[in-house]
Order: sequence, then structure tokens, then C-alpha cells
Amino acid sequence: MKTKTISAIALMFLGLSMVLAANLGAADKESLHRAYCAEVAVWQAEEARGVKPTRRTGHPDYRGIAAGSCPGLRPAP
Repeated sequence: MKTKTISAIALMFLGLSMVLAANLGAADKESLHRAYCAEVAVWQAEEARGVKPTRRTGHPDYRGIAAGSCPGLRPAP
């Protein structure tokens, strides 16, 4: 009886751990996406002000996704 109880508790703990790990992964992915969009926005703003590429901060839209998946961004002219 004790072995079955311990096994059930261990199985529940394993399941909860897997759910928690999956949720943390999604949060990290969202955080990385927001950071990517912020860096692209900085790059585009400095480009619009005429800052040379070697002096800009941020980074260009090297994934090619900013126009469609970063709220408020549009392609640089």
C-alpha cells in the first residue's frame, strides 16, 4: 500500500513538473520575441534619423518577421 501511494505521489509530482516546465518555456519564448521586436524598433528608429549602420544600436530585422509579428512596427522605408 505504501509503495502504491509513493508511486502515485511521484507520478503526480512528475506531471506537475512537466506542466510547469512547458509554461516556463512559453514565457521565455514570449520574452525573447518582445526583446527581438524592441531591438528591431531601435534599429529602425535610428535608421530613420540617419544614424550610420556601424553606429546604430539594436539590430535589423534579420528574421524578416517584424512587419507581421511585432505590434506597432512597419517595414523601414
